[in-house]
Amino acid sequence: MTHPPAKNLKDAGRFSTHFFRTDRETFSGWVVDQSEPSGLSTVEILVDGLPIKADLADRYSSELAQLGVDDPCHGFVFALRSSIVENARVIEARLANIGTPVGEPLVLDELTNASPSASLQGEVNWVGGLRLTGWVSTNEAEAPRVRVSVDGEAIAAARANRWRHIDQPRPLAVRAFDLHLPLRLADGQVWKVSVTLDDGRELPGSPITLVAFDRGLEAVLQNLSQTPGQRLQGRLFDQLIPQSLPFSLYGEWRNQFPDEPPQSIEKAIAVVLLDGDNLQLSLDSLEAQSHSNWTAGVLPSPDRYSFDPSELSIFFTEDSGEAAYFIFSLAGVTFEEHALARIVECFEEHPEAALVYGDLDMRGADGELWPIALPAFDYERMLEQGYFGGAFALTRAALQLAVAAATPNIFRVANICCDKSGSASAIWHLPGAIAQVGKDFLAGSQKALSAATSEHLAAMGVEAVVMSGFGSHWPACRTNRRIGRRPTVSILIPTRNRADLLSTCLGSIYGGAARAGAEIIVIDNDSTEPAALDFLAAAEREGVKILRAPGPFNFSRLNNLAAREAGGDFLCFLNNDVEARDNDWLDEMLSRHVDDKVGGVGVELLWPSGVVQHGGVALGMNFSASHAFNERIEDDPGYTDLLKVAHSCSAVTAACMTTSRERFLALGGFDELMFPVNFNDVDYCLKLRSLGLQVVFTPHARLIHRESVSRGRDDKADSAPRFARELRALRSKWGRVLAADPYYNPILALDCPPFSALAWPPRRRAPRTNTSFPPLEIPRGM
Repeated sequence: MTHPPAKNLKDAGRFSTHFFRTDRETFSGWVVDQSEPSGLSTVEILVDGLPIKADLADRYSSELAQLGVDDPCHGFVFALRSSIVENARVIEARLANIGTPVGEPLVLDELTNASPSASLQGEVNWVGGLRLTGWVSTNEAEAPRVRVSVDGEAIAAARANRWRHIDQPRPLAVRAFDLHLPLRLADGQVWKVSVTLDDGRELPGSPITLVAFDRGLEAVLQNLSQTPGQRLQGRLFDQLIPQSLPFSLYGEWRNQFPDEPPQSIEKAIAVVLLDGDNLQLSLDSLEAQSHSNWTAGVLPSPDRYSFDPSELSIFFTEDSGEAAYFIFSLAGVTFEEHALARIVECFEEHPEAALVYGDLDMRGADGELWPIALPAFDYERMLEQGYFGGAFALTRAALQLAVAAATPNIFRVANICCDKSGSASAIWHLPGAIAQVGKDFLAGSQKALSAATSEHLAAMGVEAVVMSGFGSHWPACRTNRRIGRRPTVSILIPTRNRADLLSTCLGSIYGGAARAGAEIIVIDNDSTEPAALDFLAAAEREGVKILRAPGPFNFSRLNNLAAREAGGDFLCFLNNDVEARDNDWLDEMLSRHVDDKVGGVGVELLWPSGVVQHGGVALGMNFSASHAFNERIEDDPGYTDLLKVAHSCSAVTAACMTTSRERFLALGGFDELMFPVNFNDVDYCLKLRSLGLQVVFTPHARLIHRESVSRGRDDKADSAPRFARELRALRSKWGRVLAADPYYNPILALDCPPFSALAWPPRRRAPRTNTSFPPLEIPRGM
């Protein structure tokens, strides 16, 4: 609806305020305390004189920005139920406790015929470097176009074809955009850009002031021959505000940052190609190799993935000569010029290596290349995706295992190195593409992968059912390990008031908890609302254990108290704002623990809007930790199909996480002092990783998470200092790990969101294995 113009701040008294109707059920405004501009006010909204809601005025206000306020984050938004609005006559806003009016009361009858507001709902943010992200709420079916201009000159445009979850005025999935500005703006100068829609409306947050440096500030300072101390400052700047380029510029990026030429080591290598379409392309790429000491053999294949084991045996024993290393590849894979040389160099420099694989480039329909940036060895992903099974290399001794076992397909050759415990450290990854592949190079391989995974698990003595699935570019299967003696499990749920949330949570998990024979422990942290106390009493009568834990909110302390009281072999940490969608979620999580090398398991979490909230945790984003894939909508496959298959990651969220109670207590539980609210789950998962254990994310359990709805956001004024302190602690304790997440490729960007852009510049691309590091021990008080 239309609203009166805002007053000029210079003409206001102590409080400058504004209140207006945004749409039929939404009311907005802002409050600035002139005597304390950095302070935030609590606003309550009244309907016909009765208080209905209250909230902190801490949201971005485009009007305040236009008025030149230094900090425009003093806005508020209230969404009321339609039944309330329809029956209301006057809606007004006041400052809580003191009753000062906010703006003018709104008489709804007078606004009924007002024209729709031209106010634009959305925002734009500078992520760092040349990258802008944001969202826009629109009723249009087509994704709106966002335009960027400098001094009236259009310099960039993009469709808002991604997704963002917003909570206000109601939980909603809105269109989001992610765009990079032209490279010419990376000149170290300060630029101011405007961001608008096609119709000229400017997005809240615009104009944006930004600065970017060609290949990062450290490189600029190094070129200027600055001192080591200044270059170190540049490196820290690049860690905190990393730069990126879009995947669409990958060809140009490759030319800017070629792989370092490998050493010339004339060690014989043999190439085994499975017959199929485009075989000649593979042979031609071998002829162009810088490493010339190679021989090749082609094995007949009925389906591109399977072969007669006797044919492999003949090639291995009679035709491979003195080859120390063997490459296995599908037909149509075209090797980069130095691929064989890089593989030989890796084996020679790391004699403990039994298998080596590298990144791939995927050719689009138009011939453009797209990066397939793989992790250091990921056992769970190998089982469910066979992610390096299309092209890899083995030592003669490793291939001997496949020959002796009469291995019948390429995926089984790839995973046979893992038949022995402790073999993961012998698998090495080469960051940077070793070959190009077509987008359908693994089409139709589901059956071969499922068979290979089943054979491997059988060889390991693991009973499992392996079911074939479908990815967008990779095969996919789901591995259900059979749970022998069913372990006991305790579900731990901290809560304070909010009976509505807890009721929904408990009602949704009873089926899964009963199937797993789980005990449920609710940790009550000073609930005072009568409805909450009544609900807790009723839940206790029905068998839920209620643990009283008074005192300030400390997520780590609450869960540690419950863990000591729990009787289960396993703990399942669960937020009270999580809702299960089926009864299989807990069994799926516990089945991953059949592998005793798995220390923690997390699940896919969705916001109520259907946008992904948690798809695992990636390390290093802005020298911190970040949820992966929270710009994707439900059923999106994710980058390289990571939302289709279970895989390892460095951490998962404790909003829904399982772990061994014995291990949890042995590691001291969550750190109550350094991480009372944030990063306690990341810290714990990294402690598991430091013991050589895996942390597994599974998309085969999917729950709803109303993130932080019960305790509030961490960017509020009263929470921000604590969050900053916890972030400093994470960087101090785990800085070495944040700088080198083994599950995140060094060519991928470290600005958010993860898996969405190229690092500019890339980090060190040396051969790597899946290594974990111990924490830095920080003395108490430091």
